[in-house]
Amino acid sequence: MVDANEALGRHFAHAGFRPGQRDAVEAAMAGRDVLVVMPTGAGKSLCYQLPALEDDRLAVVVSPLVSLMTDQVASLGGSAELINAQRDAAQNRDALDRALRGQVKLLYVAPERFAVAGFTERLAAASVGLFVVDEAHCISQWGHDFRPDYMRLADVAKSVGARSILAATATATPQVAIDIARRLGLEDPVRIITGFERPNLSYDVVPARSDEARRRATLALLGDRDSWPAIVYAGTRRRTDETAAWLERELGVIVPPYHAGMEREPRAEAQQLFMSGDAPLVVATNAFGMGVDKPNVRTVLHVAVPSSLEAYYQEAGRAGRDGLPSRCVLLDDKRDKRLHVYFINRLADDEAKRPRWREYRDIWGYVESDGCRRKTILSHFGDRTRPHATGRCCDVCDGPLELGLTARPAVAGAAGDSVDAAILAVVEAASPSVGRTRCVEILRGGRSKVVAKYGYHDLPGYGDFNDRSSAELLATVDELIAAGRLRSSGGRFPKLARAEAA
Repeated sequence: MVDANEALGRHFAHAGFRPGQRDAVEAAMAGRDVLVVMPTGAGKSLCYQLPALEDDRLAVVVSPLVSLMTDQVASLGGSAELINAQRDAAQNRDALDRALRGQVKLLYVAPERFAVAGFTERLAAASVGLFVVDEAHCISQWGHDFRPDYMRLADVAKSVGARSILAATATATPQVAIDIARRLGLEDPVRIITGFERPNLSYDVVPARSDEARRRATLALLGDRDSWPAIVYAGTRRRTDETAAWLERELGVIVPPYHAGMEREPRAEAQQLFMSGDAPLVVATNAFGMGVDKPNVRTVLHVAVPSSLEAYYQEAGRAGRDGLPSRCVLLDDKRDKRLHVYFINRLADDEAKRPRWREYRDIWGYVESDGCRRKTILSHFGDRTRPHATGRCCDVCDGPLELGLTARPAVAGAAGDSVDAAILAVVEAASPSVGRTRCVEILRGGRSKVVAKYGYHDLPGYGDFNDRSSAELLATVDELIAAGRLRSSGGRFPKLARAEAA
């Protein structure tokens, strides 16, 4: 059998393995099925790359992450190829032909590729050794990022005659780990679980009960250059674009947005700007980050509560991969709770709702807990390690972050301007259009059936003025009409519109 240490030095020039890597490598080299659960930055990719480089058979690596494929194929030189929908048909054909001729050691493939007629049959012509399922939590309906394309992978591995399967993930709870092994049909797998503790990371939850409070907290957290490079997770595409725009204005630096609604080239440019350091911050949805290896991220800030604790841990884990002190901050806005409930209730299948309700309870249990954040995360993943932060632990253990908000001016300007702008924003964004009373209901955070039906709770300004009376806000609406900034359609059910749109 190949000496793992010697192979490590020869291929990667590393002096030694990180925790768990050697066991995983030796198991894969011996033809065993392997389940690898390691935190972000712990070196999961080496667990399958090294055995693949030492094997005379082809290793197939299934990954949903184009950025990960691209980075890893580039780092492996001529030893690897990739196939995905972002390459043209000729490039994909050439990559498969090279793999079938034995000219590469690893072939990276997107999971949806196996739905293409004839692809699995062609791949079966190769001598496949290791079949790797990266981001393996995607196969579990109890995982936070379930993808139906993963459900066929166990059959694919058999069809191509794979010698063994290695499943890798950073975010598997004990239940999800069991589900991965079952759905992939792993036979007596070697389980490598190295723990979920990241001692150099601090975890803080900061209350932010309005748009203005969220903006002020964001500026306070990111205004210091020591907090850069930083990733800001904004939840929705619209909030991503808006947050990137005003942060760029306020901080005077390049702050690109990144989300799946953008064209491929602007997305790639945003990633390149951040990775190169030309942009010290990026604002993104959960479309950004998986497989992107930037070791010196000092801050990961969530300005919206994610849908699960697994998603939060994975995204927060992109901070401090170089081992230096870094912080993970989540802004607590209760309006996100209503949004989570709304999307869960849109699911028609009660069986599909069950894991989503579990995720809802777990993430809000974390946000609203009065116990150690670090301990809550470790317990969630079944890690009984005693929490051991090398610096700051969390807001519960060490006290709230000192943000100095009282010394900062409100971003939105004077109170009157803020109300006027919020009314105008609701009128412009609402679809169907709203009248005076409904506009006020939205600003005060109303929960009527109409608000839920048309998604008005996702409009800018929703609930921002729940401390104002309806009469006060109605008077402000009427002042805007009288001033010619709003117009009313008249009739039995009058609707509001911006005067400029008349």
